[in-house]
Amino acid sequence: MQPESPPTPLVLLVCRSASRSQLYRAVMDRKGVACLMVTSLKEVNALAAGTAFSGLLLDMPVMVKATPSERLALEDLQRALPCAYLNIAPASDSIKLMMVNDLQGTAATIEEFAELSTRFPARCVAPKDRITLHLHTLLQSAAATSPPEQTVTLDLSPGGCFLFSVDPSLQTGTQLSLQFIGLNDPAPINAAVCWRNPFGAPGKPGPGVGAKFVQISPAQREQLMELLQQASHEP
Repeated sequence: MQPESPPTPLVLLVCRSASRSQLYRAVMDRKGVACLMVTSLKEVNALAAGTAFSGLLLDMPVMVKATPSERLALEDLQRALPCAYLNIAPASDSIKLMMVNDLQGTAATIEEFAELSTRFPARCVAPKDRITLHLHTLLQSAAATSPPEQTVTLDLSPGGCFLFSVDPSLQTGTQLSLQFIGLNDPAPINAAVCWRNPFGAPGKPGPGVGAKFVQISPAQREQLMELLQQASHEP
């Protein structure tokens, strides 16, 4: 009995142009990688939650017209899968590739990205329940002795938040102390940096850090859930 051949890697491609997508898919086909193409960013998270992908490719014309909320909705997927922006040089029709980050590997060309996706175990990525919610916050590294940074949350979920910040010292893994102004329980919340958007990063909604709550009181969590519920029903 012959052993079964490994499944063909599947990459999600977001591109509105049939001619551009044909160029991208031709390269991926030659490398033995299949592409599922969609033309709208709104389709991405629903597909990724139910289909296992080994990579995500985003055509730059789509990203240029993306709204801040659409970009924000991609964050979890961009961290979980190899992800890159694609563009075509007008003079030569050559394909240009730029990785979104190096969390799941690096590639300098679309050919290298295809090879990376063949090595990456396919996975489904369920989107987080993030809601745009602005809470004034005192942000401080747990080890810092300087005064806390006065900032604001850009979105919030039951397990964490994204905070505006340009502080380069807030790297992944940094332990944080967060004090949300206006909560009935003003005690600092212990959190940890899971990811960061550096200042000037292309294609990102803004500089800041994604933090997960490590230690939060029941009263604080209950009040945050009430605020999330209220925000989710606002037009």
